[in-house]
Amino acid sequence: MIDTDRFITLDDLVESVPEVLVREAEQKMSSAQSAVEEVNYSIKDPLSMSKELSKAQRIRLFMDSNPEARNRDVVEALQQFSITAADVANVKSIAKRQGKSISQSVKRSETPAPSAPKKAAPSGTSLTSPGSSISLPELEAGVAFVKTAGSIMRAKHLLIIIEQIKAC
Repeated sequence: MIDTDRFITLDDLVESVPEVLVREAEQKMSSAQSAVEEVNYSIKDPLSMSKELSKAQRIRLFMDSNPEARNRDVVEALQQFSITAADVANVKSIAKRQGKSISQSVKRSETPAPSAPKKAAPSGTSLTSPGSSISLPELEAGVAFVKTAGSIMRAKHLLIIIEQIKAC
């Protein structure tokens, strides 16, 4: 037999929840719903060949508008697009890796070139050997060029462009 006195009705349960929690839940639902609508109706890239947004693009758009969202929240909000927790984790890990590679390249370009090698150079690789005919003024000019360009990668890019122009 079921004891009906021990059961709590749904109305009683709703009444016992503090209003603050109800408002917070409603705000989260409305922001999640607006984010889903934004993902659904966002302007598509005209250069993109696909007509629909990919799963990764939808996840990125949702994460941009809800940066504190957990994987589970993203999956629940985008379940109509068959998004899984693994999809969200993959997008997050790729974004994290790309973020690290960008910051690492900036850190590398900001650090000055070492003035002295940490290990003693072998005797065959001194500046006076035939294979290395770079003088100190040339080295200083190269450092100045890199500083003017802003980074080593930018300097390399400029040298490639100059080489292509000379080839014409």
